[in-house]
Amino acid sequence: MIKIEDLWFSYSGSKQVLKGIDLEIKKGEFILLTGPTGCGKTTLLKCLNGIIPHESGGEMRGIIHIDGIETGNSSMKELSQHAGMVFQSPDDQIFSTVVEDEVAFGPENLCLTREEIEKRIEYSLKAVGMLEHRHSTTNALSGGQKQRVCIASVLAMQPSLLLLDEPISQMDPKGADEVLGVIKQLTGHGLTIIMVEHRIHDVAHLVDRIIIMNDGKIVLQDAPKNAFGKLELFHELGLRVPETVELFHKLGYDEVPLTVDEALGEIRIRKIHNRKIQVNRNNSHREGALSKPVISTMDVWYGYENDKMVLKGISLDIFEGERVALMGNNGSGKSTLLLHFAAILKPLKGEVKIFGAGIKSINPYFLAGKVGIVFQNPDLMLFCDTVKDEAGFGPKNLGFSCDEINLKVSKALKAMTIEALSGDAPHALSKGQRLRTAVASVLSTAPDLLLLDEPTTGQDKMHIEGMMEQFLHNKKTLVFCTHDIETALKYSTRVIVMNDGKILADGSPKEVFLKQQILEQASLKQPPVLQISRKLGFAAFSVDELVEAL
Repeated sequence: MIKIEDLWFSYSGSKQVLKGIDLEIKKGEFILLTGPTGCGKTTLLKCLNGIIPHESGGEMRGIIHIDGIETGNSSMKELSQHAGMVFQSPDDQIFSTVVEDEVAFGPENLCLTREEIEKRIEYSLKAVGMLEHRHSTTNALSGGQKQRVCIASVLAMQPSLLLLDEPISQMDPKGADEVLGVIKQLTGHGLTIIMVEHRIHDVAHLVDRIIIMNDGKIVLQDAPKNAFGKLELFHELGLRVPETVELFHKLGYDEVPLTVDEALGEIRIRKIHNRKIQVNRNNSHREGALSKPVISTMDVWYGYENDKMVLKGISLDIFEGERVALMGNNGSGKSTLLLHFAAILKPLKGEVKIFGAGIKSINPYFLAGKVGIVFQNPDLMLFCDTVKDEAGFGPKNLGFSCDEINLKVSKALKAMTIEALSGDAPHALSKGQRLRTAVASVLSTAPDLLLLDEPTTGQDKMHIEGMMEQFLHNKKTLVFCTHDIETALKYSTRVIVMNDGKILADGSPKEVFLKQQILEQASLKQPPVLQISRKLGFAAFSVDELVEAL
């Protein structure tokens, strides 16, 4: 099906990104391709679908065969019928204004009959749970909904090879499970799938093989349970593994359960659990709860379309020093609410106050230096020639001296572990590196209020933890949208769960995550260790807590 021989690649004027890749993939295999941020995963996918070398500059050596066709000697049109790719950022792929037009574009260019095109539109949108949105405008969709549309548009082409670059990174857990289930079913029909993903814990139980890359090379390829037998490599590279795997490793057992059900089965067989324990879950204290609110909203309503409200009567206060995780299903209103906190959007009804001032008459530019925001798509805010220039743009425009700018830039780049990339062009970096560049460009202005939309997207475990530790220590107010329950549980002081433009729950992470019905209503789910412990009659919120209890 796929054969790669001695593949090397470097972008123009850059070091080698791929270094002697040799790989064979059988028809119908489901492959998880993972590794640290910037190791060459996305570049390898682009080689497989022909973007490299046909559309991208750089130097490529080696041979790739797909279905017996050599990619280097085939046109993009020919390759598009064999390999379809979903990119990291859906905004890079979507260009139609209506969902069904986006999905229809590929089949229309194959000159299929109208009947066949309609059939493919309906099948593809239904497969990703977006059929009811077929007539919606694409710019009104959430990031996760856009990702689903991109997957549907590729499925409509019926390729034999599906290349997915972090396709679930912006999806809520329920939506991710549904889409992954569909993707897994496709392999039963002979479709070969290669998925790049940092959320190893969400995908490992579905795939046939895990391939790990580091520094442009393949360093491990094996079946999931065999791969996790080399857990030290995952830890060394800063990769997140399923909590069930970590649990059994710390318990000292050889079994490698990939799911909650597998883990529970082994625990009961071994009779590990023989007593009921109540783990302390009292962390209801909120940091900064006695201070003045940094953000206040009173009965806020907002909609992008007159007949469809995205925010419905939001009232809340966020206090100085709090680290607040906004969570909920795709399209629940999280990003829209975050944009109100930066005065980029203004409520149609109700009031939003930032540092005590109403935002309706505030120009968001006047909040520079006080409020910093990083968008879901970091590419929307990267425009300088180098990473260093990006980090220095804010302080320069705020009037700081050259010495002050250099100091602020140095601190911001160090905080995001991108000092070595200071002279690189931002758009030549990986998605995770671009996101950390965007965060650095905001941190350099030292805002009192930091707003982040999906900050864990494209990040490996090591960089997620490094980034969140920085926010933990700077003591500023942080509000971030996320679907990553493990990160919210570990680093937030407060969780707000949204659904359909309303607040369903608001409290400490442990309080909120015990409310299973609320989480399910918002398409969220409890972390595996909490699911396991609840089945055993108590509550544990980390692997270490569960190990201690067992």
